[in-house]
Amino acid sequence: MKQTLLSILFSLAVLLPASGFALEQSFSQNGVRASVKLSPDQLVAGENVTLKLRLEKDGHPVTDDRVTLEVYEKDAAAPIMTKEVELLEDEYLETWKFEKPGDYRVVLAIADPQKSGQALRYEVMASVAQAGAAGEAGHEEHGFFAHHFGKGKWGWWGAGLMLLIMVPIMALGL
Repeated sequence: MKQTLLSILFSLAVLLPASGFALEQSFSQNGVRASVKLSPDQLVAGENVTLKLRLEKDGHPVTDDRVTLEVYEKDAAAPIMTKEVELLEDEYLETWKFEKPGDYRVVLAIADPQKSGQALRYEVMASVAQAGAAGEAGHEEHGFFAHHFGKGKWGWWGAGLMLLIMVPIMALGL
């Protein structure tokens, strides 16, 4: 029983943080490590999207590469937007808006100016929700716990019920 409970808690601790960073990805190619992040975590049509790209080689920031951003609709061959990504200190940064909901491919082309013809290409898939649809889960004015244990559907008795269930389970597990 104790091992089962510990394995469940361990798997939750390992799996839950990873799901929160779905739009942040890292990759390494030709000795260059790149970290790409799209924010906010939930993309909505008509709202600002920020791309942050950090390039490192041997632990030092790479700031002399030319980075181009291309945005494609899901299966399109031609981009709907192409931009040069600006460098801010040691991070490449660009902000734009998706005009309509749907699935998009965000492609980064990273070119070293000293090595012509060699460019790294990296794709990030992005799903964009319709404006107003982002809060359909019922948590737009408040968080998950306030929704379920505060003003939401369970009220404060739900928090008491949760304590009555969870405290004995945790005590048994220890």
